[in-house]
Amino acid sequence: MSKYLFEISWEVGNKIGGIYTVLSSKAGYIKNHYGKNYFVVGPYLGAKSHNDFRILEPSGEFKEIINNLQKRGLIIYYGEWLVNGLPNGFLIDFQKYLHEINSIKYELWEKFGIDSLRTSRDYDEPVAWSKAVSEFIKELIKMGCRDSIFHFHEWLSGATILFLKDYNLKTIFTTHATVLGRTLAGIGINFWEEYIDPQKIAYDLGIEAKHGIEKYSAKFSKILTTISYLTAWEVEKFLGRKADNILPNGIDLKKFPTFEEIATQHQKNKSRILDFILYFFSPYFKKHCPVQNSLIFFISGRKEIKNKGFDITLLALGQLNKTLKNKNINKNIYLFVFVPQEFIDIDHSVLENLITYQSLEHYLENLSKEIHSRILHFLIHQKPIKDIFNNEEILEIRKILSRIKIGKEIPKSTHLLNPANEFLDLLKKAGLNNAEEDKVKVILYPIYLNSADGFLNLDYYEAVNGSHLGIFPSFYEPWGYTPLETLAGGVMAVTSDLTGFASYIKEKGLLSFEHPGLFILERKGRKESEVIDDLTEIFLKIVLMSRSERIQNKYEARRLASHFDWEELIKNYLNVYEKLLKE
Repeated sequence: MSKYLFEISWEVGNKIGGIYTVLSSKAGYIKNHYGKNYFVVGPYLGAKSHNDFRILEPSGEFKEIINNLQKRGLIIYYGEWLVNGLPNGFLIDFQKYLHEINSIKYELWEKFGIDSLRTSRDYDEPVAWSKAVSEFIKELIKMGCRDSIFHFHEWLSGATILFLKDYNLKTIFTTHATVLGRTLAGIGINFWEEYIDPQKIAYDLGIEAKHGIEKYSAKFSKILTTISYLTAWEVEKFLGRKADNILPNGIDLKKFPTFEEIATQHQKNKSRILDFILYFFSPYFKKHCPVQNSLIFFISGRKEIKNKGFDITLLALGQLNKTLKNKNINKNIYLFVFVPQEFIDIDHSVLENLITYQSLEHYLENLSKEIHSRILHFLIHQKPIKDIFNNEEILEIRKILSRIKIGKEIPKSTHLLNPANEFLDLLKKAGLNNAEEDKVKVILYPIYLNSADGFLNLDYYEAVNGSHLGIFPSFYEPWGYTPLETLAGGVMAVTSDLTGFASYIKEKGLLSFEHPGLFILERKGRKESEVIDDLTEIFLKIVLMSRSERIQNKYEARRLASHFDWEELIKNYLNVYEKLLKE
């Protein structure tokens, strides 16, 4: 059997998060090198797995392996992906081992001292799947596959390394974020400045089993890698082993528009966003809703209020709102919160108002030539411009406008949210009420963007492209794909020095200081009030930029993103693979 490369990750089947972005965006470049000898391995998750995965009939040794395992009750599906360029792969059903989870947990306790008495399904499922993966790999070994590379991502697949510890395989373990680091950051503990006893605090936090899997996966893998200088420090501190290599995350720049295309698309997408803003707020404002002299900001990501820096973003924007009003600065900021979260229902008033305004716009477009000729007539004959609409037209306009619905409060979301929603609480605390006199207004968008969602009707990258600034000042972010993707779209971004992305940029000295394109907020070891003040200053600086300065920053943003093209960064992976094959 040939030497193969198997990349093994829970996210292959789950298909969400930054790890899946890493796997899918670099897959084409790995395939260019390894061709048909490159496979991904993930969990089979029932109906969810059939959306983008087409089951195929395996051939050769793989057919025999799958048949052998099926006779023992382990079901494995071989197939191809219909989207995102992943190579052919194997989805492994772990239900057989989920029924045996207690004996599997005991095996990990007996051999490695991993205490799993307090675990639940979010631990049991990955461990059961890892056991199933280990049985699959044992069959591969029987077929002569011992010299192949097995690359595991995160603790969710890491238990496989423990089950195969005595087989002396060519294993790589990549931790994209440590369990302990993410948990500590989530509860606001500044572990960069404080002494931490990893084992003790893992027990205190109830994550001792996941931490144990991660620690021993790191210990027993042939090569330990991570994604940034920041996470390398974290790995050494919490897992007790220094990372052998840093594999920074990249993007496939070919999938993003060129700078020339960015400029054209920005105008088109910005116009659609501004139309939406006009429709959203106009029913509630007595004066004209100011959209022309405005900037569009956005935040996005998982609903991790502290870790993603959503809290300080809104508090800083609250301060910016006061500054713009006090100094009478003629700029309006509209912030979109693209964070999927639970909601009660669509806000039908908002949706119906959008439909009403679009109906009115369509009616006026049909009249545009006639209205144009009437205005010309008034001007030619030097008469006052009046009676542009006849009685029939006025009645039709009034009929359309009668459908507008005005609620008790100016809306803050496209959907009805639970009153206890954390974002609503933060907006109240920041004094961001979407009042007519406010210079900063916020629209919560709790659904995944798509081109037919009924509101913006833009996909995520179109919405990014139509904006002026993406805001990602994370308290904990092992890498940070959102700012990188924003830069690749030719849009300025804010991130923090507590992200792997920013730490890599600073380590490599990639940032321009005159027109940086990316603004790095210093958060490490600083008080929250100081951080909020600094973030407010960054916002104010961006608001006061001239159009030419914004364009220069957009150009620099795109240039900065070019340093992270997989075309170049994939060499880091290939070098590690070649090193392992030579051992």
